[in-house]
Amino acid sequence: MDCPIHALGSIQIVAPAGELDVAIAPELRELLKGVIEKGAKKILIDMRGVVFIDSSCLGVLVNAHKFANANSAVIKFAQPNEQVRKIFELTRIDKHLAFYPAMEDAVISFSELAS
Repeated sequence: MDCPIHALGSIQIVAPAGELDVAIAPELRELLKGVIEKGAKKILIDMRGVVFIDSSCLGVLVNAHKFANANSAVIKFAQPNEQVRKIFELTRIDKHLAFYPAMEDAVISFSELAS
């Protein structure tokens, strides 16, 4: 799985790309868990490169969100394409996770959180 991680100040940006499906789910789960366990408190998932997401990876993202909350961290999501955004809407996950249309909006939203 191609998923670079880089820091922007106190924000860890995780940028998965391609199809997020059952074959990728275990690796994505471990990657996000590792970022949280290393102490990241502000995590931004850059969805620009994601062309498809299935239910297994939707579950990974929901569970990562819960794991982050349990570890006093926050996960937010930015720039899902139209198809991916529709999947989040149809499953109503968009009602429980924070999505932003632009990276800049997501980054700014973290400013209200303590560093």
